[in-house]
Amino acid sequence: MNDHDDTVDSSTARAVHRRDIGRIVRFILAIALVVALVVVALDNTDDVRVGYAVGDANAPIWMVLAIAAVAGVVISSLLRFRARRHS
Repeated sequence: MNDHDDTVDSSTARAVHRRDIGRIVRFILAIALVVALVVVALDNTDDVRVGYAVGDANAPIWMVLAIAAVAGVVISSLLRFRARRHS
């Protein structure tokens, strides 16, 4: 019985370790994407015309990129929350 407990403990430890590695990889990818977004935004400071359904406006490209990135994060988190809730 003791041998079985050791096997279960070591497999559980490996599963936790793999999950931690996945979190670290996702965190590194997120940081890399944020850095890339910041670099692109800082390099693009010109104004651009942004069209809306009811009109248009001029805004710096970096602001348009930042707003689009924030909207993507919000939409992603809302979809993730919905998927977890229904599972």
